[in-house]
Amino acid sequence: MNVQVEETVKKPKGLGGWLIWPTIMVVLSPFSVLASIIGIFQDHAEAMEGLQPFMEQSLSFTLYYYGNILLEIGLLAFSLILLVFYFQKKKRAPHLFVGLILFYLILNMIDLLAWASFDSLFGDTSQFVKQSGLRLLQTGITAMIWIPYFRLSIRVKNTFVNEWEMEIPSSWTIE
Repeated sequence: MNVQVEETVKKPKGLGGWLIWPTIMVVLSPFSVLASIIGIFQDHAEAMEGLQPFMEQSLSFTLYYYGNILLEIGLLAFSLILLVFYFQKKKRAPHLFVGLILFYLILNMIDLLAWASFDSLFGDTSQFVKQSGLRLLQTGITAMIWIPYFRLSIRVKNTFVNEWEMEIPSSWTIE
């Protein structure tokens, strides 16, 4: 009898409820990162002209600038993979989502520390430090809300149930 009662109880499942908000974030993330990359490359020639003297003075700034470009490209790839796994409801999707939030958190910490250290190179960087601090605060709040949700939510556990399977085309097999 308990089996029938358990079957009739409706369990939260699917991309509904509070899971709508992370879904919106997962969908918008690739577009946001792509817009950032496009902005970097559109302004690259002009930026290089203005930043060249600073790059000659500081290896750390040069590494920061080019590292930022590489990380943005990596973030785009990661967010596209997350998007696919998320809508295929793969078991790894919640882990990838948490990983993306933690990655943004670490990047924002590095950004804040970097701009604070560039004070001697650029003069007053307090505006950039303040912006980085606000982004870090926003990402920290996001992490405090969504990481526990993705770790504890019954809806998340009931939604992301598909195993990741790598399908190899039959033409690739050796006979």
